[in-house]
Amino acid sequence: MADDGEIVLNFNNSLIRKSDVKLLQGKHWINDIIIGFCFEYFEKEQFNHSADKLAFISPNVTQFILLANGEELAVQLAPLGLPDRQYVFLAINDNLSFDEAGGSHWSLLVYVRSKQEFQHYDPLNGSNKHIAKQLAYKLQPHVHAPMGRMKIIEMDGPQQKNGYDCGVFVIAMAEHLCREFCEHYSISINDMVTSESVVKKRQQLHDLIYQVAKEFAV
Repeated sequence: MADDGEIVLNFNNSLIRKSDVKLLQGKHWINDIIIGFCFEYFEKEQFNHSADKLAFISPNVTQFILLANGEELAVQLAPLGLPDRQYVFLAINDNLSFDEAGGSHWSLLVYVRSKQEFQHYDPLNGSNKHIAKQLAYKLQPHVHAPMGRMKIIEMDGPQQKNGYDCGVFVIAMAEHLCREFCEHYSISINDMVTSESVVKKRQQLHDLIYQVAKEFAV
């Protein structure tokens, strides 16, 4: 019997096991580990040509932002250099507990400095709207967003048709937006990120993990 705890990939801060990879195969809700790896890969590999513009905050740090106080937050976020980034990406989970893993839905929050606004892409019709607003208010001083009226825009983004693909939608939407922001990609996000493309994205991510594991093998 295969050991689901076997390590498949150790990439920077991402440690992926077989049990994590299996979530990409079939009708499974993907976890923070897969999303965290994709965010790291975007920042350090795929879009490293725009590393001075982009910041990807890992899901576990996003959870910390939601629940931490101001002083703790400042210490945690200072090394990320968020005031110097044009675009800040965060994957939001509806779990509000420090002590227990869980949650049932992922969405994407992006700070766009040129528009001085937070954009929320929720693949399930604003299910995480309240949490996105909390997160934006916590982040405002740390990205040096203008004080005063907070701009949080619920975007007309791609919508999932089931209860388990939200995390893959978040990854696909973040990738598309990076292309749009940094590579002058002009095709609409709603045309590119669809239920059909997300099914293919699962296999692409599965293959990417093993490809990166091979490339970074010691």
